[in-house]
Amino acid sequence: MDNFYEQLLTTSKTTTYKLASGSTYVFGLIGLFSASVNMIFAILLIALAVACYFYKSKLYVEYEYQFTNGEIDIEKILEMKKRKKVTTFNIKEVDLLALNDSDFVKDYSNKPNSIVKCYPTTAKGPIYVAMITEGKDKMQLMFMPDEKFINHCFKYNPRAVKK
Repeated sequence: MDNFYEQLLTTSKTTTYKLASGSTYVFGLIGLFSASVNMIFAILLIALAVACYFYKSKLYVEYEYQFTNGEIDIEKILEMKKRKKVTTFNIKEVDLLALNDSDFVKDYSNKPNSIVKCYPTTAKGPIYVAMITEGKDKMQLMFMPDEKFINHCFKYNPRAVKK
């Protein structure tokens, strides 16, 4: 039987995102209108508008967790448009999956130096830590799965998953 579960962690438009979005339009319009007066000033304003546009896309980030027969895929979604794969791993390669502030995580020896945070800054809820070992590569993954996601992980690796 196939086990498939998908979880989407959404975010909200923060004040910084709204400010960057508004600044994009303001700098762009002022740059276009001032092009006839001072070309260097107009180019600077348009460059600033472009910089705000790219900065804005990094402020609205959602995450999607997919569980398929023990394989976990984590994708980053920028501004509800572009998807980027963050990581893929098998739950059997996880040494520990527990709450971030639990004793299991605090007592874990040989913590990996590589820490990957896969949750929106505006999300509220428990943060879980997965200690992943893939061959020589070790990673500490911080993410926010729901209870159903944790239960699917527990089915495949009950020794490592601490509820």
